[in-house]
Amino acid sequence: MDINSLLSPQESTVETTPPQQSPNHSPSKRALRQPPPRRTSSSLSQQITSSPQLQDQTPTPTLSHNAYHTHLAIGSAMPSPGVASVQNGRAMHNPNTTPPLDPRNSLGSIQESRMTPPRPSLHRQASTPGMDALADLASMQHHQQAARQSASGLRDPQVYQSQRPSMSLQDIPRSLSGGSAKDIAMSEAPPKPRIYTAGSLDQADCQTITELAQSLAENSYDYESHFRLVSLLHKGFVDHVHPPDSPDTVSDPYTYELLPDLRQAYSAMNKIYPVGEQLWVYWIEDEKLLARNTEDRLSIMELCSNATQDEPCSATLWRLYGDYMYFLFAAAFEIDPQERWSEEDKIVGKEVFNWEQMMAVWDRGIAATQGRMNDSNIVWDRYIEIMMQDQVRWPSPDKVRNIRALFENRLVKPHATWDQTFQMFSSFISTYDNGSYEDIMVKVNQRARQAKKQYSLREPFELNIQKAVQAGDKDAEWYAFAEYLDWERRKQGVFSFHQINALFERATLRFPTDSTLWEDHVEFLIENRDPSVPLLPVLERATRHCPWSGNLWSHRILTLEAEACDFGEIEKIKHNATQTGLLDVGGMEELLKVYLAWCGFLRRRAFDAYATEDDADIAEVGIRSALEHVKKNGEKKYGKEYPGDPQYRLERVHIKFFTQSGNVEAARECWKSLITKQRDSYDFWYQYYIWEMVVWSNHAVQNKSNAGTQLRTPREATALLRLALKQVTTMDWPEQIIQLFLNHCEQHESVQELRAAIIEARRAGAQVSKRRHQEAANTAALAQQQQQELQKDEATGSGKRKRGPESDANGLVAKKSKQDLTDSIEDPLLQQDNRESSVSSQPKRDREHTTIIVKGLPPDATETRVRQFFRDCGKIVSLSMKPDEDKLTATVEFETREDAVFAQSRQSKPFDGTLIDIALGAKATLFVSNYPPEADEAYIRKLFEDCGEIIEIRFPSLKFNTHRRFCYIQFANAEQAMAAAQLDGKAIGKLHLLAKISDPSAQKAREGAVEEGREVYVANVDWHAKEDEVKELFSKFGSVETVRIPKNMKGQSKGVAFVVFKTKDEASAAAAEMNLKEFKSRILNVSISQSRNVKRHATTIIQSASPEPSTLHEGSNGTVNPSNSGPNQRERTIALMNVPDTVNDARIRALVEPHGPLKKIILMPEHSGAILEFVNVQDVGKASLALENYMIIPGRHIRVGTVEEMKKMGADKKVEKLTAPKKKEAAISSLAPAGPISRPSQGSGRRGGKGGLGFKRGGGGLGGPRATEGGRGKEASIDGEKKPAKSNADFKAMFLKGKSELPNEDKEMSGVSN
Repeated sequence: MDINSLLSPQESTVETTPPQQSPNHSPSKRALRQPPPRRTSSSLSQQITSSPQLQDQTPTPTLSHNAYHTHLAIGSAMPSPGVASVQNGRAMHNPNTTPPLDPRNSLGSIQESRMTPPRPSLHRQASTPGMDALADLASMQHHQQAARQSASGLRDPQVYQSQRPSMSLQDIPRSLSGGSAKDIAMSEAPPKPRIYTAGSLDQADCQTITELAQSLAENSYDYESHFRLVSLLHKGFVDHVHPPDSPDTVSDPYTYELLPDLRQAYSAMNKIYPVGEQLWVYWIEDEKLLARNTEDRLSIMELCSNATQDEPCSATLWRLYGDYMYFLFAAAFEIDPQERWSEEDKIVGKEVFNWEQMMAVWDRGIAATQGRMNDSNIVWDRYIEIMMQDQVRWPSPDKVRNIRALFENRLVKPHATWDQTFQMFSSFISTYDNGSYEDIMVKVNQRARQAKKQYSLREPFELNIQKAVQAGDKDAEWYAFAEYLDWERRKQGVFSFHQINALFERATLRFPTDSTLWEDHVEFLIENRDPSVPLLPVLERATRHCPWSGNLWSHRILTLEAEACDFGEIEKIKHNATQTGLLDVGGMEELLKVYLAWCGFLRRRAFDAYATEDDADIAEVGIRSALEHVKKNGEKKYGKEYPGDPQYRLERVHIKFFTQSGNVEAARECWKSLITKQRDSYDFWYQYYIWEMVVWSNHAVQNKSNAGTQLRTPREATALLRLALKQVTTMDWPEQIIQLFLNHCEQHESVQELRAAIIEARRAGAQVSKRRHQEAANTAALAQQQQQELQKDEATGSGKRKRGPESDANGLVAKKSKQDLTDSIEDPLLQQDNRESSVSSQPKRDREHTTIIVKGLPPDATETRVRQFFRDCGKIVSLSMKPDEDKLTATVEFETREDAVFAQSRQSKPFDGTLIDIALGAKATLFVSNYPPEADEAYIRKLFEDCGEIIEIRFPSLKFNTHRRFCYIQFANAEQAMAAAQLDGKAIGKLHLLAKISDPSAQKAREGAVEEGREVYVANVDWHAKEDEVKELFSKFGSVETVRIPKNMKGQSKGVAFVVFKTKDEASAAAAEMNLKEFKSRILNVSISQSRNVKRHATTIIQSASPEPSTLHEGSNGTVNPSNSGPNQRERTIALMNVPDTVNDARIRALVEPHGPLKKIILMPEHSGAILEFVNVQDVGKASLALENYMIIPGRHIRVGTVEEMKKMGADKKVEKLTAPKKKEAAISSLAPAGPISRPSQGSGRRGGKGGLGFKRGGGGLGGPRATEGGRGKEASIDGEKKPAKSNADFKAMFLKGKSELPNEDKEMSGVSN
């Protein structure tokens, strides 16, 4: 078994001859089997003598050199142009040597790009080109190969995520067979694996070669195995010819034991993947050592031509090609030849390897590489050196003018070695035109000013790339190119095309498997068309380097169609794209992209002005075959439950084809076949309906052909909408389909149908209303269940706790509507059914998909530096940092998802010399709710500490709704978040934890008249106006559903009214028309109602003025002074300031109660504080001393003051502090067990009862504005006495005074003696 049998690539559709073998074979050479057909190249690889022109300006053509035919017989000696000198670190190379490449480890894990190709886990399914088009397309479905293994789990639309899979050429697994169906059938009895040995390789290398060959026999698409195998065989070959332990010895290259395997390894890799710049150099150098005759040398010329076709902008390969051509020319004409040829070879060589042939190669190399600012000198310097040597041997004024033109043309182009080129030109002019030296140099300098300026602007980018290359840092190099390209695109001018194109060529040469670079390059060429840079050759190279990219293949098919290429060529490209199985390994999206381009081409071709009936037949069969291929691939990959494309894109192409063909019934059948899987989608029904109306539109207008007859109604569309009405109980937007049905019948149907439609719509509306009420009831029931469970959980001790009917789940005595209860539980799954008013609307803030996690930051990194590092990626919405062992971890949120995805590219750039890891936060965020209300961050961390690394915990702001109780936990990756989601339903006391993967798209807008803009707010209504009168007033603007005039406690009108219309437009018209109009002698103020369903304050009534003894806290003094119930309310009240708006009242209660029993808590996030009313006045001072400067959350210290001081504070502002994070501190949990408490029931007349904390009653409550003396802020006491604001010293004195006034028995209880 030889290497050829192990490396056989899959079958190709075109037969070509095998590569030529040298007639000089080693005695140990094994007989080789016929190699499989080679990859068919397109027109790019067939034009060997042409090269893409990167500039519109080519070097001045060289003169004909017929003089050589007369002068060469003289045999003038010429010094060899070897490495003669080094200028500024740049060596002049020998024509038979190769300019050094960037150092790489050819035997290690090779990573040619940041993007990685797919991991095909399935056997490929090849199509069968070679027959005529119709028979081929019809038979495609019968040529399926071995079944693919089903993937574990099916994820409906997730299969079609457009996010490009993370792929690597070396990651392709061994389960993808590289052979055809015939190969598989013949491989039932595999031969015994061959053991590879060679004298120039040690045992370990031989063992590695054996393993790599076996690996490729199992999977011929393993890129890394190809690369390492070729590199090891090449190493053995070089060490065989030039033994490392004997540098002066040169062995016969044909005696290398693994020579046949080396050659076949090169060919096998080249048929599947591009060889790449480095391996092309190896291959050419190896064949140069093996060349013995003219036929061998011609083969090397062809190899060099193929290399420059694969990598047309590689200065290294063009230099290698040009040097070899000069070597052949010099040997044929005996100009300092480095090897002696036979007379016969010389005669043939003078015909084949002449001056014109040699210079043509150099001219093409100059044109192809002149845009490379960094290393175009590798080619140009050697080129001009050959020209000047020619002038020295056979002087000619024409040659001098030609060389001068070459220099002047070169000096007006920006390049890194401009100074060296200028010095060479200076020496040339001083030799051949010294009299005009100064004038010439001044003029050239003036002309070159723009070129020098262009390079100076780009020099920092060039230096960044150079540093990364020298350091061998591929990630840093990738980032340097990305920055460079971004800068060039932003600064793009009229004459920037060739510079940007050359930069893309350089980037794709260095990172050939990064499909995003190729896509950017292709899009740039499409948007900036230039005849000198054809698009198809670029697309051919792109699809060969990245065969897994559906975008690149589809671009190639569309470009072939746009350029009116032959059908057979486009068909062949489609087969090449789909036959390897690489497209569908990352999901079905890439395969679908190719088939969409192909089927779209077939449809357009079928209805072209010059189309034939065969074209239509081919299109129909081709589209059907594509649908069947996608379906079978999907079922083999995901099982029989494969749902198909959620966007039914290929099906829509099929429907469009039938519609254009006039086969309406076939198109309608396609629509009907989709109903089973799309029935719950309003968008599907809408698209279906539009299609039916388009078909009916031919009968919608009266004309001569139907004059005198009644127009046909769109009964098919009506029947379709009736069918859709049956799905209202499960459809995502049922209200809209009902409205669509009514509008349709009003516009297009008869009165009988309209009456029936009204009845049907009413019934469907009732079903939807019932569904919505059931959903709301389920949500409210869940909230009520939480409330009851929390009551049981908090009811501890012997005292019996009373709860009023208005208490909520947090123990807050306040009224709460169903909507409030729904809002308090922000569970994505519960919110799934609360559909938005618009299907297409998206959440305003998609934190889960716009956040990246940056790990491995140096410990001295600051937020300012992190912001600077990501400044080019997009707008940063928020940034947080936390210590992680000896590093820092940052969470960065961007404004858009695209910015976050782009920010991942920064991973290739070191952060202040430190390598960092950047990952998207998608699906790594956990939504958590229904935990104990007093839980803080430390509690949450402890609860989920076993699930993985917690990056961040975010609590919601309570500024607009103090009853919110949920949080988001950001894990390091999606796997950890999924593990944490397993805690969903975990019992915590009487509560059941809710933990789901966060999904912002599930958050739906609220529904109702206010949210839909159908309610009008009317102010300044006459006190005696009736609701019927208001309804009559507004009825002229549309259908008024309800009118409500709120009443006060005495049953009197409040002077306002709320009018609900049927539609938003009617409400808008009423607001615009009735505003500032008179009604019952009063001027009305009319506007659209705004939603105000928020709870800005949280008021917790904990105890009455005289609490039961059993409810006293353990740290209390044990008795309650009756005088504490009223007049000394001010002395019992303090305010906490600088409280974060994410801290709820339950956490504050748990923090404060250890210092004394509380009567009431009012949380006021709009002032960043809370008001605390204690039961006992002596507990105020004790709590004040303990809470002053207490760190309630890391980095946030609260302060204690008066209510007036707190109300002067503003809301908590989310300001990103650009400071270095502090060292990790131990989190302090404020979670404390709730003591036995009593909450007396509140009567219905609470608002009219006795004024308490925060409520104004007769001007004396703390809730309203306080009287001041002279308006200067000096507070007046409740009873009229002026009292200054208390300070911390006052609290301390109060605390000491309170203890001294305690009775003896109470002092003993508190540990204080007389």
